[in-house]
Amino acid sequence: MSIEKKINLKKDEKIVNVVRRYGLTFFWEFIVVLFLFVVPFFFMFWLFRHSWWGIGIFSASLLLGLIILIKIIFLWKKNVLILTTHRLVDFDRRGFFEQIISDIPYDQIEDVHGKVKGIAQTIFKYGNVNIQTGEGQVLVTVDRVKNPVFLGQQINRLREYYLTHLRHHFSGNLADAVIDKLYELEIEDLEKIKIVIEKRIKKLSN
Repeated sequence: MSIEKKINLKKDEKIVNVVRRYGLTFFWEFIVVLFLFVVPFFFMFWLFRHSWWGIGIFSASLLLGLIILIKIIFLWKKNVLILTTHRLVDFDRRGFFEQIISDIPYDQIEDVHGKVKGIAQTIFKYGNVNIQTGEGQVLVTVDRVKNPVFLGQQINRLREYYLTHLRHHFSGNLADAVIDKLYELEIEDLEKIKIVIEKRIKKLSN
């Protein structure tokens, strides 16, 4: 599935940047994979001379290395921050069966800042980007990305442009946006909204 379909782009919305975890931060995982792939071949003849358990150790090492490699590629591909002209969409994949998706309109963002900490992050220029939303109650952290300070600045520029140029234009689709949100609410919240809508309709009808 393409990224455009995955985030369901709205009318006039365009993707500006697609950010994934900095590949160098997988260094130690790749070292482990390399170890599991290479070392068994140094002992291959010795292992094969020990019948089934030697072959089992050889095969298990290669299989484990392959599983770790697949997991690295899977997490790198699935953990992605998408910057559009109207919002941020963060796909936070924790494992094969756990994922958190954060859809953040620019007008809900209160603060964005990149953070570089430690010698390794300073030398290789990577770190985290913290996105504060919901009146300070929600913090979305994008881990181990390249040039986090620049990325934070880019998000702030997109946010400022949206608020000054696109917000009023996008408000024309407000009804559609509200309808989309209704599908995320529970029955209690829907009942409250129903009362407010009925009062509003009655007032406008008089």
